[in-house]
Amino acid sequence: MAILLEKLISGYREFLTWGDQRVAHLPLMWSPIPLLIILAAYVFFVFEIGPHIMQHREPFNIKIVIMVYNVLQIILNGIGFVMTMYWLPEVNVLCTPLTKPDLAFTHYLYFLLKGMDLFDTVFFVLRKKYSHISFLHLYHHIIMLVGSWVTCKYFPGGQLFVVGMLNTFVHVVMYIYYFLMSWDPTYKNIMWWKRYLTQLQIMQHCMVFFAFLAAILNPNCTYPRGVLLVYLPGNVLMIYLFVDFYAKTYPKRVLEAKQH
Repeated sequence: MAILLEKLISGYREFLTWGDQRVAHLPLMWSPIPLLIILAAYVFFVFEIGPHIMQHREPFNIKIVIMVYNVLQIILNGIGFVMTMYWLPEVNVLCTPLTKPDLAFTHYLYFLLKGMDLFDTVFFVLRKKYSHISFLHLYHHIIMLVGSWVTCKYFPGGQLFVVGMLNTFVHVVMYIYYFLMSWDPTYKNIMWWKRYLTQLQIMQHCMVFFAFLAAILNPNCTYPRGVLLVYLPGNVLMIYLFVDFYAKTYPKRVLEAKQH
């Protein structure tokens, strides 16, 4: 037993050394343990602590907090998108080697943004909007956070650049919409472009799918195919969930509008 435990500890330490040394010293990057603690706390709050706290309470009025949060998301994702545009001339979306561009710290900032996104769910709980916490919502937030950590730790740069580029742009548009909704909920009646926001999200994941597939099928592409093959099924599931959400949500609303 002692020998087995020693081998496990030794293997874990070796596993940690495989990471990119450019990010090893940064907060939350030395080991997956902090990330796992954050995810465990997130899930526990969403399903246990949060509902228990809110059980006999009225929804919190956190309009100002949410407005500030949305503005921060717009600014930070906007900065992230501008940073990706700076590196774009060095990128071939059909095959970008792992060695270029040097995006280690940029990937780290993107990982922090995905951590910040978890507050979307926290705010839903505090406002008792439990119907918004769907499997799609939870899967999207968790898989993006885990994927961004793994990418930053082991594969910063290269073909996965396209994910951050597209995602930060979509989030700018998305949080502009959320800000307008938090500012004045009556805008919901005139914000006809909400369905197109969902279409934009679907398009984003489809573009990521084809970028991954192009690199996988390109015999001259040096980016590790194994990484893309691991990420690809998660991307396909994301497309399916968004398409399913779109199909169930918008045709129904169109039908209701016609009936009235």
